Amino acid sequence: MKIFGFFLDKEQRARFIEKHLHQENLSENAAGVPSKTRLPSGIVLIKQQHAHQGVPGYWLQIRFEEGAPGAAMHREILEIFQNLNIPQEVFYPTKPMDSRILIKKWHQKYDLTFTDRSSDKWKIFYKEIRNHFDRHRVKEAYLGLNLILKYYPEFLKNYKRYVLYEDIALIYEEQGKIKKAERAIKKPLHLNIKSEEPYLNLSAFYMINSMEEKAYKIGKFALKRFPKNIFVICNHAVILATLDKYEPALEILSAAEKQGLTDPLLYKTKGEILSDLERDGEAIRTFRKGLKTTKPGDKTIRIEILSDLAESYMHTKEYEKAAKTYEKIFKEDPKDLYHLTRLVGTNFYDLKDYDQALKYGEILIKSEPGISSYHYLLGLIRMERNDLELAQWHLYKAKQLMPAHPLIEEELRELKTRKRAQKKLIEKHKIT
Repeated sequence: MKIFGFFLDKEQRARFIEKHLHQENLSENAAGVPSKTRLPSGIVLIKQQHAHQGVPGYWLQIRFEEGAPGAAMHREILEIFQNLNIPQEVFYPTKPMDSRILIKKWHQKYDLTFTDRSSDKWKIFYKEIRNHFDRHRVKEAYLGLNLILKYYPEFLKNYKRYVLYEDIALIYEEQGKIKKAERAIKKPLHLNIKSEEPYLNLSAFYMINSMEEKAYKIGKFALKRFPKNIFVICNHAVILATLDKYEPALEILSAAEKQGLTDPLLYKTKGEILSDLERDGEAIRTFRKGLKTTKPGDKTIRIEILSDLAESYMHTKEYEKAAKTYEKIFKEDPKDLYHLTRLVGTNFYDLKDYDQALKYGEILIKSEPGISSYHYLLGLIRMERNDLELAQWHLYKAKQLMPAHPLIEEELRELKTRKRAQKKLIEKHKIT
């Protein structure tokens, strides 16, 4: 025989255990049995749980022994539970239901209008909301989160619990429910959070969903509120550039630099805008400044700036500098195959340095031997080096991996032509 009791408050459960089960300092261990006190007659287990049958709460499990003493104690404890209105089953929606009924049930369960800040019920309610979200009950999670926002908004600010709104917005966005997603992602702004994150998330949402004017408005508001925040500054500059307001974007970034902000992100953003304007000389100087401001731990943004710098070198046809820049990226991150491919391609197509192209191409193919385009590129390199047998092997491998590749057949025909010419040349030398 077992009884499970639901408590909204940890202290209430502790008082019940002490008063009615005569146990003090009951630890929340696996067995739930105190080490220095004896259990009441008829009880074999007292266990505290964070959930029961998937329902979060401050649960208390009491297990009784078989026989008369256990049955008597079971009746006694059950009567106490009933007199104290301690439920053994509580409302926990697992199927879609009318929103008004759902909210009413939650009010009854958690007494939401009584905003006792010291009560643990908000933690239980939030855990339930998380459970609903994790089980793809997004509507329930959203409604529950809104109730906490209404009655105890400070709770959502602690530990950044409000980020669940962003997760909900993402799900709605994936479902094509853009209006619902917008409402969800705007909710954290009601909390008066002293952080730029909600504003950046909202502006990014607007940009992704082609609502540039809304992105501009929220970006402008964020800039007024956080005038020295580098993320807000760069975000607004990107929004302006997207709206073809390049000069105002550059002015914002230049003004920030004059105020003494020398963050790598500032130079990265400014350099990218200059590059978009085909002012690559200025972009190159800006990217170089950005590299000087990076620190040893800034690996990600350093690689991003190096990538931008290499692209600008490509635009100005400074291919050797571009290749050296890609080599720097390779040294910092040998597993970055995208930039390694760029390094191979620059050496092959632009510098005609087939030895360097082969050197890094072999590293590329060793890292990912199952990629058709890598074998195709190695086939071209080998063909230019006159390694025709190896070139043929790579091209056939590329064809095997991607039979519909539009250029492989053409290169194989070129390879056959070269092999015939090579054979004729060898025969000619034999005769002479």
